[in-house]
Amino acid sequence: MSRFDRLVAEPGGDDGSPCLADEVLPLSDSLRERSIPLRVADLVHLLGDDKTLNAAERSSWNEFCKLVIATFHHEFLDQFIQLKERYAPLDPDGEWRRLEGISPARMENSDELFLKTFEDVLVRANYRPMDLEVLDEAIRTPNEVGLTYVPDLNLFEHLRVYVRGDTILTRKVRTWSTRFRKRPVQLAAYRRLIVAIKFQPGKHLGDYARSDVLYLRLFKDVPHVDMEMHLPEQGTKVRMRLVDKAQIASPMMTGLPVLAAKIFLGLASPFAIGVLIAPLSAGVNSFFGFRRARQRHLHRMIRHLYYLTMANNSSVIHRLIDSAEEEDTKEALLAYFVLWRSDDGGRPWTQKTLDAAVEALLTERAGVTIDFEIGDALHKLIRFGLVRCDEAGQLHSLPIEESLSLLDMRWDRYFNYPHDAQSCGVS
Repeated sequence: MSRFDRLVAEPGGDDGSPCLADEVLPLSDSLRERSIPLRVADLVHLLGDDKTLNAAERSSWNEFCKLVIATFHHEFLDQFIQLKERYAPLDPDGEWRRLEGISPARMENSDELFLKTFEDVLVRANYRPMDLEVLDEAIRTPNEVGLTYVPDLNLFEHLRVYVRGDTILTRKVRTWSTRFRKRPVQLAAYRRLIVAIKFQPGKHLGDYARSDVLYLRLFKDVPHVDMEMHLPEQGTKVRMRLVDKAQIASPMMTGLPVLAAKIFLGLASPFAIGVLIAPLSAGVNSFFGFRRARQRHLHRMIRHLYYLTMANNSSVIHRLIDSAEEEDTKEALLAYFVLWRSDDGGRPWTQKTLDAAVEALLTERAGVTIDFEIGDALHKLIRFGLVRCDEAGQLHSLPIEESLSLLDMRWDRYFNYPHDAQSCGVS
């Protein structure tokens, strides 16, 4: 069963409209949220308010958090600069003057180099790639107004879609099955969606699109059945369903021949002509009804994207780096705090037990249920020397005062330039 079987709106109504379910299907455990939906500052205060901490320990914890936050910020600054440099020749919004021999030049593999670094940061921000087959299925799934889109994925040289977080959205729709009254429906959705697009060269793209640049888009609250909204209009086309074609063609196919025959034989009275024109009018109305449904969908698309678009092109990099930095920081702080407050030598800590303890802490104190990335958190803490793993595979945290000294020395080494202090007038 595909993931779209759990969508609330699915094709299958007798009139071709989506079926509207009354209940929300639960999200799969394998797709539990990995990102931590808390601000770094809030997490620091949440953990610092632990009743087992005395005043001195609370002060040390706050200083520890400042150093951890500063350390990650410095590390991500290098990655941010690298991403900006690699994106510069691909940015459709670049407004700087290019200096020959100095400014980064576009090379044959510029897009591949950028995407590799970009995807590394996406992983750290807890995004996951969407398979193009899943994307194709999502686009072909009729939306809540019953329109079906057909994708043309061959239009793109690069098409990468990344998602984070599963949620349920409630919308009000008006369809035949609701007797044209607005009714709330619940749709499975992604909390965040990032799209990276580069068009194939030589394609007819219209006035605005270019094939020599890489477009980046970041959206929020994206229903699975609305995926066509988040691709360029060149890549998706509305397709008439069989029921739409039948509603348009049937009256015209039956009415036109009869009307023509009666007129030709001179048997058509004004009353008869009026009666026969009725099915023709029904066909015309069906055709324009389809066009009106498409216009309503386009209007809704414009209205939603105005409020649900979070960033475009280079601004996506800014938001992504900030998100990845925060995720790394929160994971490290949570894992260290649990080990620090519980590592008294009496309880063996393994990766599995630590993972469960962090998830239980978040559920108990913040009402948050996630799939904690324990491997990522431990990798950072061990790299900083704040946690060690003994020969038996048990984890131990460095005491917080020693951790503060170690982080302070690491920070000093970031800017350890040789100089003569006395020659600068420093005593």
